[in-house]
Amino acid sequence: MRKRYETRKRARVAMEVITSSWDDALEFETSDMSPQGAFVQSEILPTVGEHIVCVFTLEGTKREFALFGEVARVNLRRRRSDYGRPGFGVRFLDATPLDRLVMRHSLGRMLPQVPAFSRVA
Repeated sequence: MRKRYETRKRARVAMEVITSSWDDALEFETSDMSPQGAFVQSEILPTVGEHIVCVFTLEGTKREFALFGEVARVNLRRRRSDYGRPGFGVRFLDATPLDRLVMRHSLGRMLPQVPAFSRVA
């Protein structure tokens, strides 16, 4: 299990996701985000380990982020340990230090951090 080094913030951010297995880019919404990754709410789920491209803009920035990501986990709501809405967690793979700094600054203005193990239905 990987340790998180960034605080996740509740962030409703529109994110376009591109995978090699889908015909078109699809737009989803995140429920939380950090400079290291995000949780994307979706009924359509990629496979764990699949590489994807995430395109989004954060409030307060004029910059569009286009980052490679890896699907770190999938929440199908089928297991007892699955909580919240269905979706998948993405780990950003190629965010530069400047990308992370800009994201951290923009996310700092959003809602409080997400508890490590929130049980939201």
